[in-house]
Amino acid sequence: MTIGSTRQASVQELVERFVSIGLAQYEALYVADTRKFNQLYREMEDVRNELKRREGDQRRALLPLLDHPNLQVRMKAANSVLAISPQLARKALESVRDSGILPQSADAEGMLDAVQNGAFVPS
Repeated sequence: MTIGSTRQASVQELVERFVSIGLAQYEALYVADTRKFNQLYREMEDVRNELKRREGDQRRALLPLLDHPNLQVRMKAANSVLAISPQLARKALESVRDSGILPQSADAEGMLDAVQNGAFVPS
């Protein structure tokens, strides 16, 4: 999905793309394909930014993903909705942290710490 097609996609299509990117990130992490992961990171940022740009901040469409069985998808969804639903996002990040599954548990703990100490301010 290119930026142009991202702008034309429905909210549901963007959510589906978010999930597929998260699953692909999960795979890229476990085969240590940094280049692929970085590309996917940029793609996810495009999807997240498009949802945020839409009237009413459509990142709320990611809220159901806070219970996604894949830790990468759950963590990225939580990071994406911290500004609009901090309590639910925090609960999801805590569940990822408490899983103990690396690297997601460490990433979730880092985000929780950054929010707690003010190093990251959700927007």
